[in-house]
Amino acid sequence: MPNQEHDASPATIKVLRPKLPTSAELLPYLERIDSSRTYSNYGPLNGEFARRLGDLVGGSHTTLTSNGTTAIELALRLRCDQGGHCLMPAFTFIASAHAVCNAGLTPYLLETDPDSLALTPEIATAALNSVPGPVAAVLVVSAFGAPPDFAAWADFEARHGIPVVFDAAAALTSLSGIGQQPVCVSLHATKTLGIGEGGAIFCADRTLMDRATAMTGFGFVGQERLSSLRAGNYRISEYSAAVGLAGLDGLPMRLEEMRELTAAYASRLEGKAVQLQRGVGIDWVTMTLNVIVPAADVAATLGRLDDAKVEWRRWWGLGCHKHPAFKDVPMSDLSVTDALAPRVIGLPFHADLSPGDLDRVTGCLQ
Repeated sequence: MPNQEHDASPATIKVLRPKLPTSAELLPYLERIDSSRTYSNYGPLNGEFARRLGDLVGGSHTTLTSNGTTAIELALRLRCDQGGHCLMPAFTFIASAHAVCNAGLTPYLLETDPDSLALTPEIATAALNSVPGPVAAVLVVSAFGAPPDFAAWADFEARHGIPVVFDAAAALTSLSGIGQQPVCVSLHATKTLGIGEGGAIFCADRTLMDRATAMTGFGFVGQERLSSLRAGNYRISEYSAAVGLAGLDGLPMRLEEMRELTAAYASRLEGKAVQLQRGVGIDWVTMTLNVIVPAADVAATLGRLDDAKVEWRRWWGLGCHKHPAFKDVPMSDLSVTDALAPRVIGLPFHADLSPGDLDRVTGCLQ
């Protein structure tokens, strides 16, 4: 009879396994909902969650939204009085481009700095004379959770008079020093702090954020049920806020687990040709981990991962311009993006990985 233990092939190593608060962790907050009998419409848990998120990023006015894409759309609508082009990197998750279009703007796709994996003020400045029409805004995207350079972009806006909005979808726990330019995050289940679906906008401008909050609730300002702004229903429920509050309670332990996992990867990758993002695991952490693979070894690396039954992802694909919905939007030369994007590979990153799993993953990398 065959030895089943030796015949069994290894289980697939999943690339991501989100984990939200348990029912036991949620129970105290659910009991508060039962007591208040307020289920939506900016209830007490909603207010507490917004305040605690603002404290998490160093003190900021906060507007909660139904998702991260909505947060970007509302921030752009608030900062842009009229239509025009929005400068943005081609190398980003496709939600960024959808948000720009939903805000009534036309994406103008730009290159990404290969060192930071982000759009820089220098790249945006160099493109200004090439845009076929007025530039209404710049959407700066945090590269997989890395902290944006707020000071550099504040200087860009001051010099050029072009509003800047930050898509910092995965960077919630990397943020500090938020100023007058809105910063948008995602609270999707795949993020460091997830509530299932949700998002938030942070900004030091209280008036702008009061307008942002009004735009999430039909444009009602204050206690009057008179719609003062073109808006919609982009709120979260008290149940979503309960998940967020329970998630904040456990966030310090979660962040430490992520730092330890990143360090475990980094030690195994020493001496290899693949590279981690600058500062990851030291200055910041997030729910995904990417390696930048040498161009000549991409196909072989992916083959080794597949053979070892290790899931991998190109979290941002090959660039917005590769999606049929956006292939015809105006863009700069994107040869750097075309060369870089295939090399950025997301590895398995979650609390269920064992040391043996990490050995198996990193054994596929050279």
